[in-house]
Amino acid sequence: MSGLTLKQLAKLAGVSKTTVSYVFSNNPEIPEKTKNKILSMAKKYNYRPNFFAQSLNTGKTKTIGVIFTNALGVFMGEIIKGIEDVIFEHGYHSLVCTCNDDQKREKAHLDMLLHKGVDGIIAFIVTKGVKGPEAYNHWVNLKKKGVPLVFIDRYLPGEDIDYVVCDDFAGAYDAVTHLVNLGHKKIAHISKNDDCTSIQNRLAGYKRALVDAGIEVNNDYIVVADADNNGADIVTLKLLKMKNPPTAIFTVTDGEAIEALQTIRKQGKKVPEDIALVGFGDSLKAAMMTPPITTVTQAKEELGQKAAEILLETLEQGKNTKLKQFLIRPELIVRESSFNMKSGQRNTVKNVEK
Repeated sequence: MSGLTLKQLAKLAGVSKTTVSYVFSNNPEIPEKTKNKILSMAKKYNYRPNFFAQSLNTGKTKTIGVIFTNALGVFMGEIIKGIEDVIFEHGYHSLVCTCNDDQKREKAHLDMLLHKGVDGIIAFIVTKGVKGPEAYNHWVNLKKKGVPLVFIDRYLPGEDIDYVVCDDFAGAYDAVTHLVNLGHKKIAHISKNDDCTSIQNRLAGYKRALVDAGIEVNNDYIVVADADNNGADIVTLKLLKMKNPPTAIFTVTDGEAIEALQTIRKQGKKVPEDIALVGFGDSLKAAMMTPPITTVTQAKEELGQKAAEILLETLEQGKNTKLKQFLIRPELIVRESSFNMKSGQRNTVKNVEK
């Protein structure tokens, strides 16, 4: 039998059409025995539910919109996996859009997802080149309209919008404290031209670690790379040419750390013997560099899972759910860029001021 209708499936299973509909909308009131019987019959006769018709009856499409800033690399891919693992188990599917750090495209994708009737949105919002709080009104207004919304990896300070992010402050603090414990006092920070919360919180963590260690923050050691133009090369060279150059560098992402490493080597210096290096993000490329780069790893899959759990909870409980804003603490992964493997000593500092 092919092209089975809901009415025919109900007749074969000996139940009402309403019961069949409830089964495919995951209604918890249906007894497990009845549910299994209907699903078994559906599988046997290759029945496919009409989700469009279901959405008209339930007001839900069982789809989640996911918006990311750029193409799905390893970082985004693992977050997506975390999201999918959770929502699929609850009968949901995702519509994933990327906007290449372009807020105009982000808004267009958001309009499209809302037009398609997604039940909620998980967003890794565009911040690059975006100035002023009013530029994020499309997100604030979406929340005010009652659309379930969860930010991931970055958020809007002061707004009552759910989010799950890496504890960037703690990750940076741990990275710089690691360098301090190696004996470094002249520690530079390479940031980048993006005002997102993750970048700003890593800078704050860098500063706090120095202050807590009794080291004065030297603003000359804080440089900003232009991510679009290999800017880490330029600012690393600037640091190396200083009259009193740093003995260690903490970079805002592994991308800047890789560029810094290449520039340091081009200048005839060695890592970590001449200068120690720590990145952020735990990218595969950073682990494969010579030497492998010490980094702060983010629980990418866990970020996705938690964001999905928050959104589903809101969908199930409605608008009256409490605000849910979570920090997931990252982990420092020590590798050879801040560890002398030959001597086995973690303190590789040369000519450090006493």
